Amino acid sequence: MVRGLYAAATGMINQMRRLDNVANNIANVNTRGFKRDQVVSRVFDEELLLRLDKGQAPLNRRIGTINHGVYVDRVVTSFEQGSLQETGENTHVAIKGEGFFVILTEDGERYTRDGGFVLDNQGRLVTVDGWPVAGEMGPIFVGTQDFVIDSEGNVTVNGVYVDRLRLVNFQDLQALRKVGHNLYINPDPENNPVIEFEGEVVQGFVEGSNVDVVRETVDMITALRNYESNQKVIKMIDGVLSKTVNELGRV
Repeated sequence: MVRGLYAAATGMINQMRRLDNVANNIANVNTRGFKRDQVVSRVFDEELLLRLDKGQAPLNRRIGTINHGVYVDRVVTSFEQGSLQETGENTHVAIKGEGFFVILTEDGERYTRDGGFVLDNQGRLVTVDGWPVAGEMGPIFVGTQDFVIDSEGNVTVNGVYVDRLRLVNFQDLQALRKVGHNLYINPDPENNPVIEFEGEVVQGFVEGSNVDVVRETVDMITALRNYESNQKVIKMIDGVLSKTVNELGRV
């Protein structure tokens, strides 16, 4: 019975993590280029149950298995394409298909799908946080908003080639980790951006979030109902244990 108490408790903790994840997805429904996260759960390793006949090991008989509940195994990111939203801003760029923009931060290279760029006072193409957008030759200097970015990421100013957006893709997208400010880091040195970019760059657009509010709402309700079910199990077990201690002890 105590095992059931622990199993229900782990179920509640697991559903709390799911609710936190859904809440974060919904909070970023209007965040450009945001990719929704999903919680993947698994059960604890099962243990073999044996029936002991008079304590003699050779006569032990297998009667089944038991586990101790569930836990969050990992959180995976869905890299499904978000809808493209036209802004008309020259500095805004979206990727249609797979791939990432490379951003140059003080902590090294980072990657993003958020192409809502702006120009800084030096005429560089930067993120809203001021980090330079990487080109094949370093930060991209355009100096003016009168520039064009074609479908392959080539940047021209008044018809003169300036640079090309550095666009990368990865063999294992799940190896990427979110580090805030809508940026990703690639912590696995073996997961190098060696895959050739095959997407399309669209100027004057940004990619929206791939969060589906209806789906997230359904997931939230499901997690809440599962949480309540585990809560009722704990109350039931607690009531039985209370009677066992306080009533059966009087007999």
